[in-house]
Amino acid sequence: MKYQFFALLMIAFAINGCNYDNAWKEIKVADDFTISVPGFFKEDKELRKDASFQYANRYRNVYAIVIEHDKTGQSLYPLSKQTIQPILKYVDKPIITDSMDITVNSLPAREHKIMGTMPSGDETEYIYYTQMIIEGKKKFYEVCTWTRGPKRKNLYDADLTKIMMSFKEI
Repeated sequence: MKYQFFALLMIAFAINGCNYDNAWKEIKVADDFTISVPGFFKEDKELRKDASFQYANRYRNVYAIVIEHDKTGQSLYPLSKQTIQPILKYVDKPIITDSMDITVNSLPAREHKIMGTMPSGDETEYIYYTQMIIEGKKKFYEVCTWTRGPKRKNLYDADLTKIMMSFKEI
């Protein structure tokens, strides 16, 4: 009886540990910007060293980062082309599926959607990457989200888009 109670208690803790808060939370980064993420995202400082914002859910394979760039001597289009190059080199057989000018909370931006393959253990898996360069008043902001596999893309694409569009310069 004692073991059955303990087993049920452990199962309850395991099930509760898999539940995530679905409420969105706004994250303030220094006095530079805010960006919102769903409750199942957690801070993850191992995604990219030069990113000032790094959130992910590694279990669900969804990621979001923001990298700040100095505005001195730079403009939107050349910076957009420059910052996309490392992504294109990292992904096997990259395809830019969409590039467009957009506005994010009244700031001009350039968005690129990239897909390709990458090794995942013994297999090759598709990666879906969205990069947006936002021209702020103080800096340029490179906002990136990504996931792996077509099922995850379909499941999380709306959340990843909402993260990017929630960006606000302070």
